Parts: sequence; C-alpha cells; structure tokens
Amino acid sequence: MNRTGSMIRQGSMAGVLLAAALSQAFAASPATGPVLKLSVHLVTGLADLSPGSVVELRIYELGGGVRRLSLNHGEGWPADSTRDIALSLNAPLDPRNVVRYGIYYRSATAEPRTWEVIAADAYAVPTNHTEPVRLSDASLAGQIGGQGEIDTVERSVADLVCTTDADCDDHRSCNGHERCAPNTAGADLRGCVSGTPVSCPVNQICTEAHGCIGAAPAP
Repeated sequence: MNRTGSMIRQGSMAGVLLAAALSQAFAASPATGPVLKLSVHLVTGLADLSPGSVVELRIYELGGGVRRLSLNHGEGWPADSTRDIALSLNAPLDPRNVVRYGIYYRSATAEPRTWEVIAADAYAVPTNHTEPVRLSDASLAGQIGGQGEIDTVERSVADLVCTTDADCDDHRSCNGHERCAPNTAGADLRGCVSGTPVSCPVNQICTEAHGCIGAAPAP
C-alpha cells in the first residue's frame, strides 16, 4: 500500500476511535456533575388546574441565578393528578450549586383559585444512566392561593462552599484534577478551581477509562 493509502486508513481509524471515545466520555458524566436534563414528579390535590394557568419549576442557584422552567404549557390538569415531567436545559446545571427550588403557580381564572401540591420532587438526571439526584435533597408540599410559590428551605452559602478537593471532584480525569481553593484567582462560587485538561497527541483523544487513545502519530 502506498503512503497515501496508509494515511487514509490511519485517518479513518482515527475517526472511528475518536467517535467511540466521545461516546464513552459522554456516558461517563457523573451524577454529581453538571446535567442537561431534569425530571419532576408532581402530585396535585383535589382542585383541578384551570387551562391557561401557569406552573413553573424555579431553581435558585449560588450567585443569584434563577431558572424558570415551564411544567405545563397552558393546558389544564384534572384534580388528583400524578405527573412525571422531563425537562431539557439550555445550559448545564450543577446540582451542587442549587440553593433552593420551588413550584410557582398563577391561576388563569378571573377569581383566583387555590391550587394544592401534595408532593413535588425535582431530580437531576445524569447522562451515565445512574440514579437521578434529588435537588437540595428535599421535597415540596403546600397550597398556593391564586398566585405564588412554595419552595424548599434555602441552603446556606457556608454549606455550599467546598472544604476538601473531594467536594470539587467531578469524577472525570480528562479535564484535570479540581482543587478546593476558596478566595483563589479562578475559583468558582463554591471555591473550586478547575484542573488542567489532559493534552493528548495529535489524532488522539482522552477517555475516562483508557486515557489517550486514537491513531498513533505518523512517523
């Protein structure tokens, strides 16, 4: 085989290995690290939800950010409903940064109606098919009169700031070793400093299970 044919074969093999590595890296995402999917389990009370009413999951993050995620889209719900709602996020969410979360309700009727939540749980859904992680490790229940919100107890900032490197570990080796170093340049709101990503040779990619893999560099 001539050199051109050899280079083409090496390129094809590198592409296959890179694709496999990317798939493996995606599947190795940890349960405690950032997620792009949430799941909400919601049980309602004896009052129905009127069409046009608004129900949202509101997530309050360290640093003051608030995410407002629609749980219904204008449709009504019958009384005594049990609903499992899947949500996709536009930006990753790290469950460790969640200060509290709540269920917001606004009635669509001319005379505002009280709506009851018997139980509500919000879960972060990891990409590695491990068990979902309940946000703030807390559930919700309560009545909302016409417009308002029920939410979990707010976690203190002191409880969220790291104390050891293990608090910052995202269980991924390819992006380097995270350190707990509050008040250090580059530290995030939890006091964690990102590691230095692994640098692989040309045509290779870092995988969590096997380190750098791919086509060997051409001689």
